[in-house]
Amino acid sequence: MIRIITLLFITLFSMQSFAALVPPAAVTPPSLDFTKMKAKEIEKLTGKKLNFLQKIELKLLQKKLGKKGGGDEITEKQKKKATLSMILGITSIVFLFIPYIGILAIPMAILAIIFGASSLKGNSNAKSIVGIVTGGVTLFLFVLAVAVILAYSGF
Repeated sequence: MIRIITLLFITLFSMQSFAALVPPAAVTPPSLDFTKMKAKEIEKLTGKKLNFLQKIELKLLQKKLGKKGGGDEITEKQKKKATLSMILGITSIVFLFIPYIGILAIPMAILAIIFGASSLKGNSNAKSIVGIVTGGVTLFLFVLAVAVILAYSGF
């Protein structure tokens, strides 16, 4: 029994221990955000000089990446415009089929398209797309109805 305990102690204390080294916070490299870097910073980072065409390509890439990265979040103003666009678009279709009130469908459809287009700037959301589509459908149906009336009236 003493041999087993002695063997156990020897194996436990003879094991090597390894410690993980964590670099201090001052040594960690800064995060690289290429959408905000200037050409001089990239030249310093890579050690090569960029020519004029490469600088233009860098600016175009930064604009493209900037739109994708920052365009995903919808502001409150855009949410309100998108909701208003959707409501105006749906009510314009409903008003189009109600006699005597159908003329109100045209300004409502135009406003739905305007509000929907302004809320789509920089990003996309379903409510504004619904508003634009329903406003467009309303205008199309109105023009179609006017064309049918004019065709049957003899003009």
